[in-house]
Amino acid sequence: MHKPSIVAKVYLWICVLTFLGLGVVFLSNPTLLSKVDIELNTPTALADVRADYGGCIFGLGCFLGWCAIRESRIRTGLLCTGLVFTGYALGRLVSLMIDGQPKNVIFYLLAIEAAGALLAFGAMMLRVKDLDLKSD
Repeated sequence: MHKPSIVAKVYLWICVLTFLGLGVVFLSNPTLLSKVDIELNTPTALADVRADYGGCIFGLGCFLGWCAIRESRIRTGLLCTGLVFTGYALGRLVSLMIDGQPKNVIFYLLAIEAAGALLAFGAMMLRVKDLDLKSD
């Protein structure tokens, strides 16, 4: 296995563990979102956050894990990861333009999400080049 393939696989597994971990955290303790000013005052709000931030993100981690265990699906997992991080970053940028100045934590999250997208797409491109070299 070439270095680009190893980098892609390691990055994807890091994302698998990150999304699984975040899913478990938000399933078990959705009130952590109070750090970004989300108030959960009702059972309905808690149920929705557990589903969106817990269950959905956990499911994403499972999908990425499924991608990571088979060599032929790593590119799909990286594409999915890049698109998810891009979506999060885009949402924060739109909010900055429409809603105004948030707390600093939003800028930290935006930086992490933008870096996550760049790393995923970069690893995907390295992997494509690596596969092209193998076919020559």
